[in-house]
Formats: sequence, C-alpha cells, structure tokens
Amino acid sequence: MAESRYLRTFWLVGALGIGLLALLALARAAPTSHASASASARGHTKVVCLDESTFDHETKFRPHHCIFHKRRAPNAKAFFVRTKHDRWKVWRHRHARGRGTATASMTGDTPVKIRLFHPVTRCGHRVFSRAHFRFPEFHSGSTVKLSTCA
Repeated sequence: MAESRYLRTFWLVGALGIGLLALLALARAAPTSHASASASARGHTKVVCLDESTFDHETKFRPHHCIFHKRRAPNAKAFFVRTKHDRWKVWRHRHARGRGTATASMTGDTPVKIRLFHPVTRCGHRVFSRAHFRFPEFHSGSTVKLSTCA
C-alpha cells in the first residue's frame, strides 16, 4: 500500500511538472497583445521629430539631430527645440537620456541635456510623449509635451 501511494505521488508530481513546462512553452510562443505588437517594427520606443525641409512628422530611434515639436502647437520656431550632435547614453523602453547642442535663433548653439519619458502608443508607433531639456549654461530647463503622431 505504501509503495502504491509513493508511485501515485511520484506520477502526480511528474504530470504537474510536464503540464507546467507545456504552459511555459505556450506562454513564450503566444503573441503579445495587438497594440504592443504593432507598436513598432523592431520594438523600440521612438521619438517624433520634424523633417528639416518639409516639417513633416517622422519617428526616429536614437536621432543624431532632431527638431522636437510641442504637442498641439503651430509649426513656428517658438514651439521647436532644435538639437544636433545628439549622443544618447541611455535609450530604454521607458526613458532615454542624452546630450546634444540646441540651436536657437537668438542664443546660438548651447549645450543641452535631453531626457525623454512617458512612452505612449499612437498611430501605430510607440513614442515618447514628454521631454525635459536642461540648459546647464543658463541654469534652466523645461518640460515639453511632444507631438506623438507621425
């Protein structure tokens, strides 16, 4: 009797283990939700920049130069933060940090620290919706809600 109870327990534990392995295999093979699967082709969070010549919105991953545009604002220089020579130390799913040079018509080229955050899925892309620009030379900074649809 003791031997059959031992075999029954052994069989039950084995069956549970096989079931658990099958469940894990199915979980890995199952596709993610439709919204996150179509968020971007490679799965990277991107940022919306304006094109230099046409001022059309375009999504970029780790841009070397970008014209950041304030959300729901007209296409005027007052609502742009134009950067060049951008170098990104961190570009992750939820935030990005980098440095560059901001170009403004009245001040010229100024060093800038850029922090992108608050990712959202809009128009089929996962993009950062907010940016904080820190200007160490002027000891100032500001947070901007960015355009999210390209």
